[in-house]
Amino acid sequence: MRWSAPLIAVLAALALRAAPAVAEIETLDEGRMIIYQHGKAVRAEDFRMDRDADTLVVRAASYLAAEAQGGRPDKTMALQVGAHDYAFVRYQSQQIMGSDTLRRGVETTPGDTLFTIWREVSDRGQGDRAVLPPGRLYVLDPPLFTTFTYIARTLHGKTFDRRPINLLVLTARDSLVEVDVTHQGTETIRWGARPVVARKLLMADTKTAFTVWVAPDGRMLKLQQVESGITVERQAPPLKRRAPQPKK
Repeated sequence: MRWSAPLIAVLAALALRAAPAVAEIETLDEGRMIIYQHGKAVRAEDFRMDRDADTLVVRAASYLAAEAQGGRPDKTMALQVGAHDYAFVRYQSQQIMGSDTLRRGVETTPGDTLFTIWREVSDRGQGDRAVLPPGRLYVLDPPLFTTFTYIARTLHGKTFDRRPINLLVLTARDSLVEVDVTHQGTETIRWGARPVVARKLLMADTKTAFTVWVAPDGRMLKLQQVESGITVERQAPPLKRRAPQPKK
């Protein structure tokens, strides 16, 4: 996978601020998602989750589908949380929009009851402070979908019928919404060329709903948003060919 120079710079800064001088990094998950709209591939998104001591770093790089085979991503992000309790630390993203670059950020300070949201377009920026809600904080930053993969991981192994989560949606007008995650049983889906018994979750508020299918090990395999015609699918690894049986 190729990572953009801006994303690498963000990750380097996070490493200097949070990682010990010598640490063994463990990759928990990585892959590529293909985003379809009304059946047509429109974007691709590479993602990776690394655990470095007590810190979890989630990274993503999003491309137009035509540029996904080696072009430059037009949006990248890096999220830093606690590796054990998923306590939010900071989020940063960068999006190229023609001749402008939009940078977004969300940051918390340990022990503080407020968090900071900031945005910067080229050299012009602004920031706001808001009350930190109880529980975990998740960030949704369109057109990225790695957040849903991360949410699925934080809910892995948890038993519930309905569970509220706090979702900060970064758009032209940022909003903090409470989303209900509802367990809808299991469903066998096709992933690549094989059937998988997946956990089915509905993530919804009063305006929109996402259906997510999660593998038994906590990896998100598929997402659908019916109203927009969006389907997101994790690329499956190629099937291994069986070695030919020796002739008797």
